[in-house]
Amino acid sequence: MRVIATSQISLITPFLRQLVLLPSCPSLAFIPPLSHSRFLQTSQSKVAAPSSSTITSSTTSINLSSTTIPSITETIAAAHTIQTLLSKELIKPPKVRNAQTSHDLLGNLHSIALALLKYNDITSTKRAVELFRYSLDNFYEDVGVRERLSAALRSLGRLDESARELFRVIDTLECTGGVNDSILCMLYLDLGALIDESMPLPGAGYEILDPILNEDDAPKFVFDREVDGGGAVSLSCFDCYRKAVCLDPECGLAHKKLADILDVIRKHDEALGEFEVAARSMPEDICCATHLHFASRTESSGPGAVKHAIPLTGDATVEKTLGEISSDAKKLLNTESLADLARKFEMNGVLVFPKLLSEKDVDVLSKKVLDIISLASRDDDCEVADLTDETKAANQRIHMALPLSDDEQYTTVISSVMSRLHPLLTSILQCNDSGRIPLIGSGFMQTSPGAKAQDLHKDVHHWDRHGPFDDIPSSWGYSLDGSPRCISIQLQLTDTTIGGEMGSLQVLPGSHRPDTKNGSPSVIARAVKDTSTQNGVIPLTVLPGTVTMYSSRLWHCGGANDSDTDRRFCFFTVTEDTTERAPPGLIHTMQMNDIGKWCVTKHGLAKS
Repeated sequence: MRVIATSQISLITPFLRQLVLLPSCPSLAFIPPLSHSRFLQTSQSKVAAPSSSTITSSTTSINLSSTTIPSITETIAAAHTIQTLLSKELIKPPKVRNAQTSHDLLGNLHSIALALLKYNDITSTKRAVELFRYSLDNFYEDVGVRERLSAALRSLGRLDESARELFRVIDTLECTGGVNDSILCMLYLDLGALIDESMPLPGAGYEILDPILNEDDAPKFVFDREVDGGGAVSLSCFDCYRKAVCLDPECGLAHKKLADILDVIRKHDEALGEFEVAARSMPEDICCATHLHFASRTESSGPGAVKHAIPLTGDATVEKTLGEISSDAKKLLNTESLADLARKFEMNGVLVFPKLLSEKDVDVLSKKVLDIISLASRDDDCEVADLTDETKAANQRIHMALPLSDDEQYTTVISSVMSRLHPLLTSILQCNDSGRIPLIGSGFMQTSPGAKAQDLHKDVHHWDRHGPFDDIPSSWGYSLDGSPRCISIQLQLTDTTIGGEMGSLQVLPGSHRPDTKNGSPSVIARAVKDTSTQNGVIPLTVLPGTVTMYSSRLWHCGGANDSDTDRRFCFFTVTEDTTERAPPGLIHTMQMNDIGKWCVTKHGLAKS
């Protein structure tokens, strides 16, 4: 392995930075502009920059600075040409080789690799990965290029490879020195997220594992060091987030990420302390504010008030079609039908009510959503909370809070829906006599054409409070306190029945609880790899006005939008009335001044 001199390492040039934006890869946002990097001020930049923004060869010519993006075919052809020319330079004897030619060609190669990433396409991203590797294997080490290699691998879902490349970036920077601690802090946060995603903590993934109560027991990723003597390093997500906090104690994001995973292993008091520190640095952070609000609640569940999910009967079976999990909204008005609906929800974790909203209701909500999107697009100071960056497969998606009001027409529509759902919600959540159900989420999403499918996931960590079951020991954590039940409610505003191509919600019924067939790790694992109907996943291709209720621990995803139409929906999240902690893992989507202020009653929305 080559020894890397400090003078050989640099971050990528500003020209190359301006060519591409990858919102789905947070690591790109973690390295600041060159002028802010103390590291570059003490070293010589050797990243090759193109001498011209137009790349010309005997076979192709593309203009990377043009507002019109070249086709994938043209860009890949240019990549092949430049790589061929570079290979010819490499085989020349050193005395004959033209250093300036190699420098210019390498700069063009980097530019093309970054341009390929713009297409957000698997084929072009794989080709970009090949180009980054070619540069690193045949020329000098460059942490900027390697960091972008890591980001590209991450977008392909190759998390282990991405983590190893990012670790090499960190290891190189730490060994050579000269980079400021805030940059290393952000890189460690990104590495921690990769480890957390590839090796989920017990309760955060689908594996049935004993819960861990100590961070030393967290899964560790073993990295091979390739500089400064080599050796192996074992890191968990806790190690990375702790390191980030040490590097930059004022970084609110570092404290927030640490708090999130402390909450997963039920270190609630320590997590709360980290949320408090994070909130001081990020006073507008919705997640921190939500956790702090619920921790300050004076209500107590009291002894013996822990609510477990309703046990299933031995002959209960998971539904397999959209029709089977759908119900007539009229059943919400019948007491006997409510009991059947509650049992159906316990089995499947999802219920669909077609046409619960009228066309007028849909129009009212659609207008509000479009008004917010329009305002946000033209006003950088839009006050509506934007959670898009936290969304899985965020590209071509908008994820924002839906502010609530006492007298707005759209809030009246929401209130009417909630009043109709309230009897069923109280049955499922086993509410107390007050029947006041906390509203902990109010938002909307828009999925635009070209959006990729999300990975199958659950919104809240752990399982609902079940059991203990005959075949599942209570030590596995299903009956432990600290896992309040949560329900998501989705109001569909777009017709998704058109060819099934609009990125509709997809669900794996029964995956919210471990005593169903679809709740087993092997079934969920298959569905995660292939969200097809043969693996039990049901696409909810429904008409506008449809309302879907599902457990926040149900495995689900938004599909790819291959149509030419935006898909829009509103969503709301409710939880148990005695909840004293915000559920771990949830993207707490709500306007700041709405947090803790609203609940669902038999009359609809009401102030808490």
